[in-house]
Parts: sequence; C-alpha cells; structure tokens
Amino acid sequence: MQHLMKQLVPFIFIGIAIVAFIFGIMLLAYLFFFGAIIGLILFIVTWIRQKFFPTKTSIQIIKKGRIIDSDERPHY
Repeated sequence: MQHLMKQLVPFIFIGIAIVAFIFGIMLLAYLFFFGAIIGLILFIVTWIRQKFFPTKTSIQIIKKGRIIDSDERPHY
C-alpha cells in the first residue's frame, strides 16, 4: 500500500499544479477583460466630455527678449 502511495503522490501534486495554473490563467484573463471594459468606459466618458465640453485654451503671454539656452556660465 505504501508503494502505491509513493507512486501516486507525485501525480496528485502534478494534477493540483495543473489545476492551479489553469485557474490562474482564467483569473488573469478575467482581470484583463474587466480592465479593458473599464478602460473603454473611461475612454468613452472622456471623449464625450471633450466633445461637448471642450477645455478652454489658455492665453499665452509672449515675452520679448533674448533667450540664451546654454549650460555654460559666463566668465567674468
């Protein structure tokens, strides 16, 4: 009887591991599925909001003068 159990235990563990792996893949698929649905809903809400209530563009103040874009410091 013990000989049979020694041969049977690895197969039981392999079966449990396969079932756990398949369950994990199914859970991950559901997470991706519901994540995609929520993302699509948020995208549609944002798109509709932009369509009917566009954001006001801010007025840019143009400053006159010279811009020096350099990392070098002047030597005095």
